[in-house]
Amino acid sequence: MFDDLKRLFLPRNQDGTESLLLLVTPHNLKMKTIKSVNSINIIPRVIFGAIANSLRDPKSLRQRLIGGAWALLKLQAANSVANIDINRVTGIEGVPVNLPVDSYDRAVLCALAKLVRPKAFFEIGTYVGMTTLAVAQSSPDATIYTLDLPGPDARNDAVLEMSDEYLFDRWDRGSAFKNSPESIRIKQLTGDSATFDFSPYAGKIDMAFIDASHSYSYVKSDTEAILRILSPTGTIVWHDYPSYPGVFAYLNELGASLGSKIYHINCTGIAFSSRMALVNP
Repeated sequence: MFDDLKRLFLPRNQDGTESLLLLVTPHNLKMKTIKSVNSINIIPRVIFGAIANSLRDPKSLRQRLIGGAWALLKLQAANSVANIDINRVTGIEGVPVNLPVDSYDRAVLCALAKLVRPKAFFEIGTYVGMTTLAVAQSSPDATIYTLDLPGPDARNDAVLEMSDEYLFDRWDRGSAFKNSPESIRIKQLTGDSATFDFSPYAGKIDMAFIDASHSYSYVKSDTEAILRILSPTGTIVWHDYPSYPGVFAYLNELGASLGSKIYHINCTGIAFSSRMALVNP
């Protein structure tokens, strides 16, 4: 039983006995194996898993691969919109946002609003009003103005190109905030943003959110209208960049001439530009 041990006899003790010192050799140790996995190790699983899933649902996999590659390519091709990680936004990591987890973009928008602290917030594109309500809850000192078409039939008279026809399948604009405590600070406006009179708000809007028709013509028209009513320290936020071609094309066109830089927050559909210093160098 002592094959893996070395015996060393020390001098006899005073009572005549011997002391035995047992030294454990490496052969007697049970070494714990730590499994290490890197990208090379999982290549077979990824390849065979992708093949198996593609056989079950080839259309879905193809759409995800093409869609993901196209989105990444657009981000890399952008020449006037800077892609940044969210921690580049000064102070945003310490901003608490109490919202459901159904929309990360909405949470980011509300965190930006907490940094900007707007007294007046203007939204183009109300829909059911979930974002409207979230901003109102996150900015208790702000008056929220939200603009949308007066009814579903108004799309037939739209001055510019409409997008997202499915959004007209239901018509309950503003229902999310109708009976909320915040509704007293929310001013629901109706009209076509291409012909709406924005002049009463000139220079008064500290923060604006554009999320209506995503066609190039409407994004351009809405942005130009908002830029005319922003306050000297105003911030403008666009949604669904870079997924919609119209949003992507116009913002990269605008970025070359706008006085302040346009930023896209990675892993979101949020792009913004501010007359405040919101981004770390």
